[in-house]
Amino acid sequence: MAFYVYILRCADGSYYTGHTDDLERRIAQHEAGEIPGCYTHAKRPLKLVFSQDFSSRDAALESERQIKRWSRAKKQALADHDWGRLRGLARNRQPLTEVRGSTGSPRTDLLKGSPRMELKHGEPQMAPVRGEPVEPQADAEDVDEHWMRHALALADRAERDDDEIPVGAVIVDAQGAIVGEGWNRNISEHDPSAHAEIVAMRVAGANRRNHRLLGCTLYVTLEPCAMCAMAMVHARIARVVYAAADPKTGAAGSVFDLLADPRHNHRVEVSGGVLAGEAGARLKAYFRRKRGKRKPGA
Repeated sequence: MAFYVYILRCADGSYYTGHTDDLERRIAQHEAGEIPGCYTHAKRPLKLVFSQDFSSRDAALESERQIKRWSRAKKQALADHDWGRLRGLARNRQPLTEVRGSTGSPRTDLLKGSPRMELKHGEPQMAPVRGEPVEPQADAEDVDEHWMRHALALADRAERDDDEIPVGAVIVDAQGAIVGEGWNRNISEHDPSAHAEIVAMRVAGANRRNHRLLGCTLYVTLEPCAMCAMAMVHARIARVVYAAADPKTGAAGSVFDLLADPRHNHRVEVSGGVLAGEAGARLKAYFRRKRGKRKPGA
């Protein structure tokens, strides 16, 4: 089974990076606007400027994380097929070869007017495209980082105000407005279900007067657990963006993959690793402080 990483250039010149196990279907969904909570929904028409297949989901996710760290200038160089500039931008950073997949068969011909890319001598080659490049504006990764920083501020409140594990969550609708937010409240409310995501979804549901949160994106500083993931499926959340992965209980791909399970009648788009270092540092500091407070021999 192949997994794909792809980059879309949106109508306003910004970029969106994603991954999927069915590239043609995913691109068709982007084109048709069938992913209402996705950044690309209001940014059509779209152009596929890069795609690469991988032999495993982990490899695709790692490549997606690497590409998300690319500067806007580097993505612009890729979209404009300026390989000399791209090599120059990558020289002191991440080599382009690090983000290619294991099969070496990138595809960029799924959208009308998109060029086909081939690998030659370790360097991607693409036929020239007519038309002037569009000046980039707000990058999709910039938007994700903006809202993740908001979620990190909520995580700080969890620890500062309630001495809870620092996890925060914020829900944004398709127009970019906050409809709900929250942080961990398990201990303070004596409620095992009061994870940050659940708290935020409860607030969003009350604000919308609807148990469905159609078209919404949920940002959370820690990969959702199974309970939260299934609540997102029931709420019809369109997209989840998380920061730090949870190798013990993560249900967005680390341990379970509930959000993308094809047996569900709704699947949630997932992006992980946004500001993961900052979120992980908060969690490590919290537990280090807690361990330091334990009495000797306890």
